[in-house]
Amino acid sequence: MSTAISNIELNFNQFIQLINTNYGSSRVDVANKWQKIILGSAHLSEQEQVVLINRFFNAQLLYRTDLQLWKTNDYWATPLETLGKGQGDCEDYAIAKYISLRAMGIAEDKLRLVYVKAKLAGQVKTQAHMVLGYYKTPNAMPLILDSLVNPVLPASKRADLKPIFSFNSEGLWSKNSKTSVAKPTARLSHWRDVIERSKLQGVSW
Repeated sequence: MSTAISNIELNFNQFIQLINTNYGSSRVDVANKWQKIILGSAHLSEQEQVVLINRFFNAQLLYRTDLQLWKTNDYWATPLETLGKGQGDCEDYAIAKYISLRAMGIAEDKLRLVYVKAKLAGQVKTQAHMVLGYYKTPNAMPLILDSLVNPVLPASKRADLKPIFSFNSEGLWSKNSKTSVAKPTARLSHWRDVIERSKLQGVSW
């Protein structure tokens, strides 16, 4: 079964077959739950979809660093890799949530992956971190989907996060810019690689 929504096409038959082949039947159940959520969410409001997807991935994934999981310092996983392993770091959570919400019909200009400096509890130094922002309108305060915090809160309630830059499939924005400053796939090689690998795994852009 395929569904084409908001410029994202998900071939679930291909996706689930690859999950089974590469990660085993135990991970197919999770992929089926993901499919059910995406295909069964049309009656929900966008904010309800945002909360649902944030809750799903925060519950289904265990946090692991790229070094632990991929034996490299920085690797951005596709949704298939993330759901297949059931593990990932902050980028992997954010990317999986972004692609899910795009597939559920939320427009591109309402979603941005946001690089931030996060102040973690009990630590003095900030840490590089990625979250997903949902913007109901272009000038709205975004809601933040975060692997570290289960409630979806407006950015104004997340004083622990300091944004550095944000991006999606169409643009890249610096901290204070209102217009895109660059093409994201040109500036962010990891993002370009995720898109290209996803195309081989049942996710077409």
